Amino acid sequence: MELIDSLLKPKCSLNAFSTRENSTAIITPDSVLTYKQLDEKISSTMQSLHKLGIKRWSKVAILSENNTEYVILILALWKMGAIPVPLNIRLLSNELEELVLFAGCNCLFTVKLDEKIKSIPGINVYRFPLEEEKADKYLIYENNTSDSPDKFKMRNPALIIFTSGSTGKPKGVVLSFNNLFYSAFNGNKLFKHQKDDRWLASLPFYHIGGFSIITRNFFYGTTLIIPQSLTTDDIIYAIENLKPTLASFVTTQLQRLMEAECKPNPELRHILLGGGFTEAALVSEALEKGWNVSKSYGTSETASFVTALTAEEFRDKPLSAGKAISPNQILIVDDDKNILPNEKVGEIAVKAQSVAKAYLNNEDENKKKFSGNTFYSGDYGYLDKDGFLFVEARREDLIVSGGENIIPFEVEAEILKYPGVKEVCAFGLNDKEWGHIVAVAIASENIITVERLKKFLKDKLPSFKHPGKIFILDELPKTELGKIQRGKIMERFNN
Repeated sequence: MELIDSLLKPKCSLNAFSTRENSTAIITPDSVLTYKQLDEKISSTMQSLHKLGIKRWSKVAILSENNTEYVILILALWKMGAIPVPLNIRLLSNELEELVLFAGCNCLFTVKLDEKIKSIPGINVYRFPLEEEKADKYLIYENNTSDSPDKFKMRNPALIIFTSGSTGKPKGVVLSFNNLFYSAFNGNKLFKHQKDDRWLASLPFYHIGGFSIITRNFFYGTTLIIPQSLTTDDIIYAIENLKPTLASFVTTQLQRLMEAECKPNPELRHILLGGGFTEAALVSEALEKGWNVSKSYGTSETASFVTALTAEEFRDKPLSAGKAISPNQILIVDDDKNILPNEKVGEIAVKAQSVAKAYLNNEDENKKKFSGNTFYSGDYGYLDKDGFLFVEARREDLIVSGGENIIPFEVEAEILKYPGVKEVCAFGLNDKEWGHIVAVAIASENIITVERLKKFLKDKLPSFKHPGKIFILDELPKTELGKIQRGKIMERFNN
């Protein structure tokens, strides 16, 4: 099979399918698949997809939890020159329909999620894997060799992945094979892949953090472990029984694993931690308990992480997101995109070969966000004198009250120390006099008043950072990865 070879030439000589055909490609709690068997399944899947009219440049939506079939479908589409469009399974049916039509998909495949979306006007919806006799009933597509790529071009689009949508509507990020390759290649400077490595698929494939686990695994010919689900119990089962050597978690997952008193298996030599703000105390506790964690910073637009803070570096700079992994560059810029000196807060820009081509059908945002290999993230932060990145906030999350810039994380960190507070989100509430006043949405076991909270914060924060309004909720809205949806909270209380 030429898939991996085609993707990597002339970048490097890896060819997982031909050199490791008897090695294990995928493990689940119920099955084991060798590279040779995976190759055979990809070939048979391609035949079925051809019969459905899928060809080069077709955009194919996928709605599925993590499973082996998902991986087979992705690799078969790549082999055909088609473009996968993974969808978030937690979205509502009308939201899914909107994304499928917006992306211009030719069809949608579901895996064990038939009830989620039954039909979309003008779009064929299929269940995968297809039964051969059913596939034969569909319109037959006679394969034209001119529609099949004789070799992969690294600049070609490989994937359209939607941002999480924690603020505003999701945007479709167009990533090329080049982007995915360089993300994996540069990331290897941290992971140092070995032939017997086993990657735990611990994040959903429809997010860049999870999808990158697929690409790293097959670029380096290692073994992919797919748990039964992404629940804490099933992740623990995979850690204890399937013995991963590499994993990628978001903060909430790591927190839940430690609350469950899960211990890392001895073979688990490296964990990448990302997905937003991470309390230094959590990382410190994890390191003490044997989890070899590296904090990171990255986005969908940069094809996963571009900085890393190792365990050794964490001890000196616990609040940092690490240094750029060479040759990636982190630039801090002002509103006119001029580069700022170290220690000066500004917008975080990433210059890297893993930076996406563009957003799909979004020229206004493309002009603002992309310039060559540089992505202007909209995140706020600074570089210290040693080149370590410190992330302060997203630009749209910044609270500007009476001309003062207020970082919401600062406010949240102090309020979390108040007795009974479980979760907190600080945000700007529109105000005619001040522009914004600081407001907080809190999930708490106790009744909290503005007066009591201001008294508590008196010696912890300057007065202009004290909340002027408190909203008590049973629970704060979150993404499926446990990230608080600040945008939804801001929208709710500013209307």
